[in-house]
Formats: sequence, C-alpha cells, structure tokens
Amino acid sequence: MDVQLGSPAGTTVEELAATLGSQGWVVLPDRLPAPFVAELAAAFGPVLSRHLAAADPNRGVNRHQMYVPFEPPFSDPALWGQPAVLAILEAVLGPDFECTYYGSDTPFPGAEHQPAHQDGGPLFPGWDATPPPYSIALNVPLVDVDEANGPIELFPGPDEPGPGAEPLRCTLPAGTILLRDTRVWHRGSPHVGTAPRPMLALLYTRPWYRFVLDRPAMSAEVYDALPDPGRRLFRGADRPRPRSTGDRPRLAVLPSG
Repeated sequence: MDVQLGSPAGTTVEELAATLGSQGWVVLPDRLPAPFVAELAAAFGPVLSRHLAAADPNRGVNRHQMYVPFEPPFSDPALWGQPAVLAILEAVLGPDFECTYYGSDTPFPGAEHQPAHQDGGPLFPGWDATPPPYSIALNVPLVDVDEANGPIELFPGPDEPGPGAEPLRCTLPAGTILLRDTRVWHRGSPHVGTAPRPMLALLYTRPWYRFVLDRPAMSAEVYDALPDPGRRLFRGADRPRPRSTGDRPRLAVLPSG
C-alpha cells in the first residue's frame, strides 16, 4: 500500500507528537534544505566506500548498516538538533532524552525483502501492557526513495504482521524526516533500481534505555565545543581522551582518513 505519509504544512508540534505517540511514526511537513542534503550525500559517499572495502553486507543480501562519523557535515546541528524534532521528542520521551546511535542503512541493487522486525523489542516480554515510547528513530533519506530503490515498509498496529499483512511503503523525497517508534514492525523492501539508497538513522532514547549498537563516538574536544543541546543529547557518547602512540583506538566509527 503506497500512501502519502507527509503531514500537512502548519501541523503543530503537539499534533505531530500525538501522531507519533499513537500511530508509531510521523513524517514532518518540512524537509531538510536541499543544499544541506546534497552536502550530506556528497560526504556520505567516501565514508560508505571505506566501509565497503572493509565489511560485508550485514543486514541481509546487499544491505549495509554503517556508523556515521560525528564530523562535518554529519555533526551539524541541522541534522541532530532540528528545533521541531527536539520539541516533538521532548513531548514523547520527556525532557531528559539522549541521542544514543548515529548511523545509516543502505540497500544496494539486488537487496531482498527483509523479514519484518522491530528495532527495539518489548521491555518485559510476556507483559501485556504497552509502556509509553522510550526509543525513537530519526530517518533521513539522502536520495529520493521511490518504488524501485527499496523503500522501508511499516506495518500498522502493535502485533507482529502475519503473512497477508499489507505494509505502508515509505516513498519519500530526499531530506524527508521520518520519526518512528522502534517497536513498530517494519522491513526493507527489494531494491530493483540501479544505485544505492542511503538513509541516515539516528536514535533518541529515554536516558535509562540502552540500545544494542554502539553509541556515537567523538573526541572530548568535539563534545566540549557542542552547543548546549548537543552536550545534553550526547552526554553518553564515547569520548576517548588522547592516548599514547602505542594504544589501539576504540572508536565506534570508521576513521575519516
């Protein structure tokens, strides 16, 4: 099922937060500026090339999850600190939320259907009650997502979709901001296009929640230079101090050189 997922212009933060909380996802009415998206896409290519030289597909056939380095342009607050996004997240997660993952998902031509899955399972398996949201993903495609290049598919409802369940296919223009509860069942669809389809993926969580993948990594100097919202959001980031020459670095991102 293909639908227009975007919210109408003029939709308030309160309305967007209510939709995210009740439906499990929401697409913001305003996209990231096209020049900034182009800058992100240009910087993403070399990082992806280094990843491909060192790693095999890790999210199914011809699919790559990759950490994104916290360096320009990815470290720009225009990505992680959009005021409308932060206001929605505060309404849904409370005022003390963090950014606990900084990465991307890129299917290549030939990628197949993923099994439907959640990015975050239930806190207490077997408990029938549904707690409030505690983990929200922010997805931003760096190219237009169309029917050919493997759009993400979202399944309405809280239950695992059965064989006949019909998903919502997220065909989105580049720079669209999709917020989704990580408990929403979803999957990547087959990529029958001709070029990779990169999508940035950031995770915002309540402070007590621990995601299974590595936290963002940055130097202490970069962290100290962040504006105030950034120091709060990334307070749990891996911030290694300078080491002696013989020490092996323990960073969760690919080197930039």
